Amino acid sequence: MQNKLILLCSLLLLSLSLAAQGSGSSKSKSKDRFREKDDRRYPVRIENAKELNQTGTDYAPMYYDNGILFVSARGKKGPRSEGSGEVYESHYLSSFDRLGALVSPQSFEFNASKKSDFHEGPVAFTRDFKTAFVTRNNNDNGVLRGGKGGKSSMKIYQMSYGFPDWTPPIDLPFNSDDYSCMHPSLSIDEKWLFFASNMPGGSGGFDLYVVERLDKKNWGEPINLGPAINTEKQDLFPFMSQYGSLFFASNGRSNGLGGMDIYFVNNPLSKEEEKEVVNLGEPFNSPEDDYSFITDPDGHSGFFASSRQRETYGKTDIFQFFAPRGLEGTGKLETNRAKITVIDDKTGLPLQGAEIRIFQPTDDGFISGNNDFYDFDYEPDPDRPDVFTFKLVRKDAKDMGAADLYANAEGNAYTDFTRYRNYLVMVSAKGYTSRDRFMVVDTEDELSLNFKMKEVPPCLRAGGVVLTTEHNTRIANASIRFEHRATGAIETARTTRNGEFDVCLSKDGEWIAKVELKGFRAETYRVNASKGNAAYDEIRLKPLTEGLTIAETMPLANGLLEGSIFILDKIFYEKDKATLNQGAVRHLEAWLQHMSNYPEMEIDIIAHTDVRGDERMNMELTEQRARNAKIFLVSKGINEARIKAVGKGETQPRNHCVESAECSDEEHQQNNRLEIKIKRLGAPKRS
Repeated sequence: MQNKLILLCSLLLLSLSLAAQGSGSSKSKSKDRFREKDDRRYPVRIENAKELNQTGTDYAPMYYDNGILFVSARGKKGPRSEGSGEVYESHYLSSFDRLGALVSPQSFEFNASKKSDFHEGPVAFTRDFKTAFVTRNNNDNGVLRGGKGGKSSMKIYQMSYGFPDWTPPIDLPFNSDDYSCMHPSLSIDEKWLFFASNMPGGSGGFDLYVVERLDKKNWGEPINLGPAINTEKQDLFPFMSQYGSLFFASNGRSNGLGGMDIYFVNNPLSKEEEKEVVNLGEPFNSPEDDYSFITDPDGHSGFFASSRQRETYGKTDIFQFFAPRGLEGTGKLETNRAKITVIDDKTGLPLQGAEIRIFQPTDDGFISGNNDFYDFDYEPDPDRPDVFTFKLVRKDAKDMGAADLYANAEGNAYTDFTRYRNYLVMVSAKGYTSRDRFMVVDTEDELSLNFKMKEVPPCLRAGGVVLTTEHNTRIANASIRFEHRATGAIETARTTRNGEFDVCLSKDGEWIAKVELKGFRAETYRVNASKGNAAYDEIRLKPLTEGLTIAETMPLANGLLEGSIFILDKIFYEKDKATLNQGAVRHLEAWLQHMSNYPEMEIDIIAHTDVRGDERMNMELTEQRARNAKIFLVSKGINEARIKAVGKGETQPRNHCVESAECSDEEHQQNNRLEIKIKRLGAPKRS
């Protein structure tokens, strides 16, 4: 039976070949118009998202995990579609770097243990990216299924993520073997799923439908969006924006520019029989096919696919747009007014001038906002001085730049939070310990946040900077040992990568401080600690070897020595996945500074896994992870000859978790890591 089934040649070809069918005028009950022309002061800019595209078919972009997941037929191996001659379509993921640029995409599999044998199509996600709705060929655990005439329809499957992988796909109840359901899009409140289907009773070919999501497992009955939106021809690729505008593609409206055009309609679930459907017009639409449109939460940027001539690298490319003022006529984001109150914990008095910073945390724990939240540092392994842990560290409030808000004389500040988003609110005030609060805006009510600030415990601060004697090079990872002369009490500190240190001394009076680092002569100095007087000293260390040049001194000072190994901390790969996540991107971005400062530096990128899973597969997985990290650095301008990618599989665990050991997931996870080994340092860049 399986041999007699007709596998739909391509999700894209299915959509666009059907789009060419049908004739007659639209019977839609709507007011059709074109989007208003752009304000010349704030023009919409469109460019080919060249980082995503190759010579084949690329389309259906969707935001996922601080990146873009999309559909592509770029593979070189595997079964090919009879219609297009391309390999079956599959998913690829490209992450955004710190500046918002896309990095080179990598293959993405929802179920790593069982790769799909068929076309992978457009996807929708819940806000936390833990549930996915995926378009696929109709199949039962990998076995193709057919309906009338032996054709395999398209279905929407639901999957949920639970460490370490996605659950098996669930066939949604409104799917059918006899017609297709595809192109899912979830409303921002996650109560409604929009999709395209050619089920009986529609206006023409494919119509747009919506179905109520009653809970995580149960669904209502599909509802046709009606003649105001659907036409006698093809209506496809719905995308429900966060601000209430439904975007879709159609070739059945009288004001089209050619092929599939992109349209939007506000409040698509309203019961008004007549709705205004707006053609996005140029430059979004062209004489060719334009479709699979998405926007960011604010509507200021987004992506879509197009086959427009002379502007594509392949058959169909993904384009990115930038609209500084948003898209004229679209809906507005729903917001909640918030009052933030900052008071002294003991007295209850308002803290005027308290600084309030607002960030948006991503699903993998990283923070975005107007302020730069992270710096990076590296610490030596106490047992192996040539091994360092390279980590991202949270900055102090004073190092984050200007605050977003300041408390007034009553200790209050006011702002608006966009509904259905997550926020981290951080409050700081001089003389008080900073506080922060994570919040989810999922109500229609006004918000009230109260921060009771505790005074900083009494502290006798001593800080400073450690430099070399001749070249003023800052010295990282120097140890400082403070001894109280009267009592013998001991306090210790370490310099950061910037050569700075800060310590809280426990007693007033005179302390003797000793500063040490391998390769330098130790220095001692005196600190007089007293309340209200923060000591700050500049200490200089002399290299043991006389007459060193700055190029010879710098490696001693910053620890960047040939043979040094840096473990990139907190890069948690999903099981059996090689895709660069946001943690890996942020760590590699920081490492770029070193490679830029040392233009001759050559490194090995070494990937490791834990001992779970097949040994051969683990080796292949680490080779791919290392290659992906190399591709990222090369995409940022580093000569690929300076980087060697190495996979070590499970052969070098960093802890006791070998094959026979009983270990927790957290202990195993320590062995899933990236390391960077300096093979050649070379001379530093001249300033």
